[in-house]
Amino acid sequence: MRKHFIHLILLTVFLLLPLCAQAKEINRLYVWDGATALPADGSLPAGAIQWYTRSGVRYLFLPSGMDAANLHVHFTGADSFTAGDQLVGNDAITDVFVPGETVTITNGNNSYKVCVLQSQNAASVYLKTQSGSIEKISESKRSHEAGSVLIADENGQTNFRNDFEYIRVRGNYSFYPYKKSFHIRLNDGASILGMPSAKTWLLIASYADNSMLRNPLTFDLAAAAGMNYTSEYRFADVYVNTIYYGTYILCEKVQVNKNRVAVEDLEKATEKLNEKDLSSYKRLGTNAYQRNTSKHYDIPNNPADVTGGYLLQLELKDRYTSSASGFVTSHGQAIVMKSPEYVSKAQLDYIKGVVQSFENAVWAEDGIDPETGRHYSEIADMSSLVGKYLVEEITKNVDGNKSSFYIYKYSDSVSDKLYFGPVWDYDIAYGNYTASYYKERHLQSGEGLMTAIDDYERFYWYPQLYKHADFVEVVKEAYRERFRPCLLVILGLAEPGEDLGNLMSLSDYAQLLSPAAALNFTRWHTFNASEFPVRTGADFEENIAYLRDFLTDRLNYLDALWLE
Repeated sequence: MRKHFIHLILLTVFLLLPLCAQAKEINRLYVWDGATALPADGSLPAGAIQWYTRSGVRYLFLPSGMDAANLHVHFTGADSFTAGDQLVGNDAITDVFVPGETVTITNGNNSYKVCVLQSQNAASVYLKTQSGSIEKISESKRSHEAGSVLIADENGQTNFRNDFEYIRVRGNYSFYPYKKSFHIRLNDGASILGMPSAKTWLLIASYADNSMLRNPLTFDLAAAAGMNYTSEYRFADVYVNTIYYGTYILCEKVQVNKNRVAVEDLEKATEKLNEKDLSSYKRLGTNAYQRNTSKHYDIPNNPADVTGGYLLQLELKDRYTSSASGFVTSHGQAIVMKSPEYVSKAQLDYIKGVVQSFENAVWAEDGIDPETGRHYSEIADMSSLVGKYLVEEITKNVDGNKSSFYIYKYSDSVSDKLYFGPVWDYDIAYGNYTASYYKERHLQSGEGLMTAIDDYERFYWYPQLYKHADFVEVVKEAYRERFRPCLLVILGLAEPGEDLGNLMSLSDYAQLLSPAAALNFTRWHTFNASEFPVRTGADFEENIAYLRDFLTDRLNYLDALWLE
């Protein structure tokens, strides 16, 4: 009888062993700075990072500045695990996760390979949404959600921490990839990582750019060449609800603000004079894209001065209908009102008149608007007009005449001219785009003009401007004096001077970004991906080489064209 009882016990133990092993399986594992204890309510701290699983391998993407030898570890589904000869308990401080190594941890019969990678030279942004996911905000560009953000600098030191009013997914093409770009509106304006204070901040994914440098490089080029209000940026590793999302550009939004595009805030001045929210007034005019039409709001009261400030954007025809206010010129260029977004008739009539006069002058053989008698150089600021053209042409930006194209205007008491810029959105520039209707442009080649001869739509301004000899002469001078020295620095052919701001050689950009890029492209396998029509390289180094080759060819071509 006793013998049967012992056999029964042994059989029970044998049957329960798999269940015990299963019960000890680690479901989720988190790490964070070892100096931060688990909050008393059991919630995770703001800087917690969850491991990421792909093809049976777990990855820990550690941010720059985090002390890997002093990590607080927390996991679910088990009480402990073993790494080498160390037994690590839940909520212990550990040094077993060594950057650059694949660490094997075990728990019962379970074994996990954990590949540990650590970033450098990049800030860290930890986002938390109230729902704990981004499903809600991924539904549409109008969906948004409140939450909180923690930002640390490249040394791991906390720079900013607070709740935010909302986060939403942003962009047109960039709305659709898995690696989302984000728009964040804080509850109050704040300076972040040394950038001027504002409420609104953007996290740009650069999903289509496997160098992740096309936007930063263009921002620094434009700023060095004297283009006003160019957005400042910082490289940042982004974690959303503890999950690593990749390396981003944390940057300023193009908007009217004393620390951004510093024109007078006509929208705010109009709000003060009217009882209702400006968007609640009836919209009048034509929303459909039609030449020489406009749409505005029946706002009863206007400031005494409606000459500024304004922020406008050239937009594609099929996107015009989604804007609140705007107008279409007589030649067919769609203009979206960014500020004031909800514009009165008096305001729209004024700014439409200025823009139409510029267009009239551009199309006139002598460059003079026959209605006002003003030359286009008297209507537009030539330094910014030519500077914007050169940025588009140097980068061979396919959107150079049509989208992400900003114009601003001060009140007449400051200047009665249109100013072109700030520059924006260069993910698909520098040979990173192709399309059947642009085959003759050879977009992947550094040779040939793009923006000056882009006649895909007959209402584009720069092709018409380039027909004016006086415009071309100013282009040549600006290229020689302002832009070519920047290109020489980027290509490592000249040393950067103090007057060129943050501009540096492409090699220096690549060295700075390389550690963060290693994490990003482990998370996102986008090198020569089938979803991208241009093959820019099988790894980060090849993408930098592709960019360098394009710019070298571009310099040689433009030198032959514009240097006398």
